[in-house]
Amino acid sequence: MSPRSPLPARYPSTGAWPTVMRADMAAAYLDYRDTGELARGVSRGEAPLPIGYHGIGRAREPIWSKAAIDNFLEPDSDSPAKQDLASLA
Repeated sequence: MSPRSPLPARYPSTGAWPTVMRADMAAAYLDYRDTGELARGVSRGEAPLPIGYHGIGRAREPIWSKAAIDNFLEPDSDSPAKQDLASLA
């Protein structure tokens, strides 16, 4: 992620999450306050890496896929966390 000033997390105006998100919207989806927190989460392994970049040169910015974020957050079916949740049903 870039050394620019952190942008506040931005929620979608339509109420539906897009399939591809810039850092500010990915931060909101992952419940971070701003893109600086998202960058720290990525570096600590608490948030997924971006799937790629959009733009060229100085205008280049990371993008995240909603599906990739969901896959990152979803525990494996064999994990104890998933089994504990299943026992609540």
